[in-house]
Amino acid sequence: METTMTQIDIMFRNFQIKKFNNKFMTPTVTMLINADISSLIELKKKANDNENLNTHITITHVVAKAVADVLMKFPILYNFFNGSKIIHNPELVLNIPVDVENHVEYITIHKPDSKTLVEISNEFANELKKINNKEGEFMKYLQRMNEIPFLIKKLHTLISNDTINFMRQYYGNFVISNFGSFNVNSGSLPLSQPMIAGLCIGAISQVISNSVNDHMTIMNLPISISFDHRAIDGAYAGKFLSELKNLLENSEKLFNI
Repeated sequence: METTMTQIDIMFRNFQIKKFNNKFMTPTVTMLINADISSLIELKKKANDNENLNTHITITHVVAKAVADVLMKFPILYNFFNGSKIIHNPELVLNIPVDVENHVEYITIHKPDSKTLVEISNEFANELKKINNKEGEFMKYLQRMNEIPFLIKKLHTLISNDTINFMRQYYGNFVISNFGSFNVNSGSLPLSQPMIAGLCIGAISQVISNSVNDHMTIMNLPISISFDHRAIDGAYAGKFLSELKNLLENSEKLFNI
């Protein structure tokens, strides 16, 4: 059956085509690690059962908060790289893609490292509601840009640092994509300049852990990081993944809400 593309679908598809221009694609490496989130799931359920919180926390929200906290120790991952030098970003801005109709839109969260899990959850929910009502901030930005004549946009790009400013304000500097929401076990992300890294969450699965004396079922969450190998080495990305795994497996402080 043929899928009908709306004008909004086409607008976002055109953005994706420009974003992944082959001239700006990077030599990307992907690493995968598995985290036991059995305890995290129980803490999440307890938090959502708390009527005083007035929010609904998801795995994506928890991972976003954990990623934000750990990234403070690995700031190069949310900086930019122009092919020759690292460009410092003054703040972390998470980019979380969400599926809408026949395209993807983005929820951006500025300074998530300074926000609580509940604040991140509420901000995510509020922007998702806007997106579903066709009032998302990123969509409104693209619509404004489409109204500007091409030659003016081209001239502005030549005389300004437009791409960096756009990403810092509207797009973000570190992506978290939840492939698990489509029951996909794991995946990796394509990267184009100036992005240095992004994270992919896979589907949660039950795994039997064999110990010396007994068998135990754990809840396994696959997490992969994709990174531009020109900007950082595997050791840097691997240490980040290891610390993220440790925080997710010992997540009590994330729920200090």
